[in-house]
Amino acid sequence: MIDIIKKSVYLGLGVASLTKERVDKLVDELIEKGQVAKDDKAKAVKDIMDKIDKEEKELEKRIKQTVNEAIESIGAATQNDIDELKKRMEKLENKLSEK
Repeated sequence: MIDIIKKSVYLGLGVASLTKERVDKLVDELIEKGQVAKDDKAKAVKDIMDKIDKEEKELEKRIKQTVNEAIESIGAATQNDIDELKKRMEKLENKLSEK
């Protein structure tokens, strides 16, 4: 579920399309315009890719938080809740089978 939400947001923001090739092309355009020195291309590409990575991680964190808050607000069971119930059921089944 989170992957679907994440992909939708990324597509909406255009982050998914910012591949290294596109960043290279963008930096080449900046070099042509004189806004980046040719010798600084590798550093500029790395800086942009690092920023994209950081923003993706921050966005993922916010999405997870929002989804968790939504799940909590509607009272839906989390995976931890289900796992805990399974453990309790197993204990009860073991006690019943011992009798």
